Amino acid sequence: MKKLIKFLLPLLILAIGFQGFKYLQKTKPKSQPIKIEEPVWVVTVVPVTPTALSPTLILYGRVESPRTATLRAPSLNVINAKVEEVSVFEGDNVKKGQILIRLEENDSLLNLKQREADIIDIQAQINLEKQRHRSNISALSHEKTLLSLTLRALERLRKLKRQRVSSQAALDEAQQAVERQKLTIINRRLDIENHNARLAQLQAKQDRFLAQRDLARLEQKRTRITAPFAGIIAKVTVAVGDRVRSGDSLLSIYDNTALEVRAQIPSRYQNTVLNALNAKFLLQAYTQINKEIVDLELNRVSGQINPDSGGIDGLFRIKKGGHLLRLGQFLTLYLNLPKQSHLVALPFEAVYGLNRIYKFIDGRMKGITIDKVGEHKTVTGQSQILVHSPALKQGDKVIITQLPNAIEGLKVRAVANLKIFEPD
Repeated sequence: MKKLIKFLLPLLILAIGFQGFKYLQKTKPKSQPIKIEEPVWVVTVVPVTPTALSPTLILYGRVESPRTATLRAPSLNVINAKVEEVSVFEGDNVKKGQILIRLEENDSLLNLKQREADIIDIQAQINLEKQRHRSNISALSHEKTLLSLTLRALERLRKLKRQRVSSQAALDEAQQAVERQKLTIINRRLDIENHNARLAQLQAKQDRFLAQRDLARLEQKRTRITAPFAGIIAKVTVAVGDRVRSGDSLLSIYDNTALEVRAQIPSRYQNTVLNALNAKFLLQAYTQINKEIVDLELNRVSGQINPDSGGIDGLFRIKKGGHLLRLGQFLTLYLNLPKQSHLVALPFEAVYGLNRIYKFIDGRMKGITIDKVGEHKTVTGQSQILVHSPALKQGDKVIITQLPNAIEGLKVRAVANLKIFEPD
């Protein structure tokens, strides 16, 4: 009996446990199945209205001047010259010919006096040569008369010698007198013939001395550094008391009426700009300085492109507000390009990355690739980006809400249709 009980007891326990498990299963609460739904993102869309607009490029430029001069110390006889006066400061407006710097001029004045004395001396020599020539011409006439007299005296002595009333010594002396007089006349004629050569030599010396005098005057004048044109002093590099050598920089000046702005135009807009210039289309630009507008106009483009640059340099002529600019000043320019058709103006937040936007189609996001043409400002001053794409048609809706998880086919819901483009 005990063995039967030991055998049946475990079976009974297992049966009771099994029945309890089944009871718990039947009586447990039933949970509702979880339904997984696709999330819907709320976005704002704008209608697409392709139209003809004038793109605006944002460029970064620097103020330059083709008329910028660095004035240097002139070439002087002295090794170095002392700066005696500096009459201008950086930023001063100066007139053409105005004295800017005075250098020591004592040595230059002494050199000028020496050259002037050389001219007086050579002029006196020329006058003496001319007087000598006149004297030679007059003396030649008298020399010829004396020769005639000595010839007649010689002839008389020869007659007397034939008559044996005169000595041979007297005849020889008369012959010598004739020969001396002939030699004197030859020398006199040679002196007269050489007059032009001597006078030419003296006049050449005079010309050389005159040139040296003019050079000395120029050197003395160069001790006064003057403005080559009206403009603004950009930099002064010397002070009173400094000693400067020939070629040392003294100051820099630029013509503020010839200022222009150099700005790099990106390569993708190069053809548009060049075609506009070739067609004589005036490309206008502007910048703002302290709430004042400076109007500019693209005058020309650079003749070369640097290998490491991303575009071509444009040179802008200043039409209005040039008094607000200074040489080397950096500016942000807004260049208006010619109008282009089938452009769409969108908020900047509508663009993902460099060239992607999303259209709203049947509650889903549809990505398309666009070309950024430039920027545009509405009449209210709102900045927009201008894009072009064959996939953008009239009536399409573009999502302008930036979603961190934006992907192709993402389910979205538009809450409003906003018209953001305001025609000019």
